[in-house]
Amino acid sequence: MNEPAPLPASSEGQGPALRAGDVDRDRVAAVLADALATGHLDPDEHAQRLEAAYGARTLAELHPLTLDLPVSATELQPVVPPSTQPVTALFSKVRRGGQWPVPPTSVVRARWGKLVIDLRHAVFTRREVVIEADAFCGLIELVLPPHVRVYDEGSALFSKRALSSRTDETQSDGPTVRITGRAVFGQVRVRRAGDAGYPWREWR
Repeated sequence: MNEPAPLPASSEGQGPALRAGDVDRDRVAAVLADALATGHLDPDEHAQRLEAAYGARTLAELHPLTLDLPVSATELQPVVPPSTQPVTALFSKVRRGGQWPVPPTSVVRARWGKLVIDLRHAVFTRREVVIEADAFCGLIELVLPPHVRVYDEGSALFSKRALSSRTDETQSDGPTVRITGRAVFGQVRVRRAGDAGYPWREWR
């Protein structure tokens, strides 16, 4: 009788190299996001570890990424997702920016107002996020860093949807933003730092 093929061993020699799933990667990403927010990692270290986390195929590859942080992925309880409360600009101008965790799905709305969502310094805890952008007689503007890929899958009725063509093609493993939702008598547009007219123009 043939002997069964041995399971792959981990690089640390601690037994079988168990495969990592999306939940495992997301938990590590949540630890890294918290470490960035508390100053235990600088932005460059966070970006490097996050890229390694989403490229990991085994738990043995994930483990070192949080080993020197206050909370390790092996001790982490199920992740509480970031707030998914809608962000709305109603007869006003609203801007959200800074170092904030981007939830897997966000809803943003502009009603006779302007809403700016600045993601240049945001913490992506998922490789792909969805932003449902609904503009009715208003303007929604998304500001992205160069390494983020964006796909506009929304619709427009008597409206305009504008997507920046400026992107860093070398960052093929960067986060992805998918924009859904509907614009009615309004506008949804995407900008990147370095675009002509940046920072943002006021209503015209």
